[in-house]
Amino acid sequence: MDNDDSGRGIVNAIREKGHRVSGYQIVDDNVDDIKRAVMAGLESSDAVIITGGTGITSRDVTIEAVRSIADFEMTGFSHVFALISFQRIGASAIMSRSTAFIVGRKPVFCLPGSPAGSMLAVSELILDQIDHIHHELGR
Repeated sequence: MDNDDSGRGIVNAIREKGHRVSGYQIVDDNVDDIKRAVMAGLESSDAVIITGGTGITSRDVTIEAVRSIADFEMTGFSHVFALISFQRIGASAIMSRSTAFIVGRKPVFCLPGSPAGSMLAVSELILDQIDHIHHELGR
């Protein structure tokens, strides 16, 4: 975690809010590796948060990997995140494809690799709504 400012920040923010972090892993930009890591993470946790691979380069394959195993996409997440990103960083926000999915009745959040972007999503959206998301998925 030494070279992963985004991951470290997310782990700290989650713990500060009283939630448990059950795992942490750095995965290569490879669709199959990402899918395996997400499925393994969901076996031991109630949600998975991924940072990186949500941009517009050829190696940004996180969205495609998770979409291929998802039950559905939480499109509202991407819309709201784009709005708050635009308010913070301006037009560069259009290059992010950050979103969230439901995989096996559990949320999987795909966030930007930048520490500022990932922390924005965690602090403004995820930590505020995670309990309600779990409540709704449990109905």
